[in-house]
Amino acid sequence: MHKAIAGIPEECLFSAPYLHCEDNLTVQTVVGVYEWERKAERPLILSLQLVSAQPLYLTRTLIENQLMIWISPCRYRLLETLAEYLTQRMFAQWNCSRIVLEVEKPGAMCDLARVGIRITRHIDRSQND
Repeated sequence: MHKAIAGIPEECLFSAPYLHCEDNLTVQTVVGVYEWERKAERPLILSLQLVSAQPLYLTRTLIENQLMIWISPCRYRLLETLAEYLTQRMFAQWNCSRIVLEVEKPGAMCDLARVGIRITRHIDRSQND
């Protein structure tokens, strides 16, 4: 019996054996519901896991650059909305079948805490084969 990798269910590993992970990617953007949050760009810290049936040939630099392109025009109020937008862009750009995306916002609670979310999304690429 095979062990699951990084929380990926065993059944996913047989059809999608490639895993690409990047942690602590920092991007600057405006995101928040309060007016003071929307006055200037602040850092977000992203971590992601991409699962695919074939190698993605992604580098940290390529991912960071693409995230900056996608995020720079965004002015979302909620981290959840930004995360959904990013996963859809990743599915469209990169041939992955599963994405785990963590988005953290340091200093979101008056510089006392870091808030964040983690979402997992799947897409069935077997119909495209």
